[in-house]
Amino acid sequence: MNNKDINQFSADGASNAIGSIAEYEALSRITRPNDVQLSVCLAHQNERSGGYASGMIMFAEPANKELGDILEKSHRIQVRLSRSSNRMAIYCEVQLRNHRKPMLNPDPANETRWNGTIDETVRANIIMGDVSETLDTLLRPGGDDHGMLDANSSLDELRYTAKDKMVLRQFEGASIAAKLFSKFTQDTKETWSYVLFECRLAIALSQSDTFTIQPGM
Repeated sequence: MNNKDINQFSADGASNAIGSIAEYEALSRITRPNDVQLSVCLAHQNERSGGYASGMIMFAEPANKELGDILEKSHRIQVRLSRSSNRMAIYCEVQLRNHRKPMLNPDPANETRWNGTIDETVRANIIMGDVSETLDTLLRPGGDDHGMLDANSSLDELRYTAKDKMVLRQFEGASIAAKLFSKFTQDTKETWSYVLFECRLAIALSQSDTFTIQPGM
C-alpha cells in the first residue's frame, strides 16, 4: 500500500484508535502528502463530548463531577445487583409482589460507550421503585448487604437518595437530544444541512433550565 492509495484516515473514536491516528500523524508528517486527511468519527466525537460534559470521561479534570459521581454511583448499584444471583432473586421477588409485566432487569452500561450510560439510566429510572425496595431489603439489619455498612460507607452511598432520583430523571431528559444526534451522524445520509439542523436542535434542547421526558423516546 502506498501513500497515494489513501486519502483519509478516520479513527473509530476509541481512545487507542485516536492515539494510533495521532501517532501516525506525527510520525508521517514529513513524508505524508498534504491531501491525506486524519480525523475521528463524528459520532464518536459527539459521544466523547457528551461523556466529558456529564463527568463520565476524564481528561485533565472532570467537567461535571457532581453529575459524574451520581452516574457512577448508579452504575455501581446496577452492577452490584445484576451480578449476584442472591440479590437478583430478591429483586425478582419484589417485582412479582408488585405485579410487574414485563419483568425488567438492570442493564449496566458498557463503560466505553457514553450512549450506554444513557440507556442504563433510562432503565434505572423505569425500575427505580423496585430497585430501591430491593436495596432497602438487602441493607436492613439481617439483610445480605448490611455488612457493607461500616465507618467508610453510609447508607446513602449504597442506595438511591431523593436527589439521585431527581438528577437521573433530568439527565435522561437532557441527554436524549445528544443521543439522537449521535445516532444521526452514524447514518449514511450525512447531508450537512440536516447535520446542522440536528446540531441546532440538540443545543436548543440541552440549554433549557428544566427538561421533560419526550413521549416515545
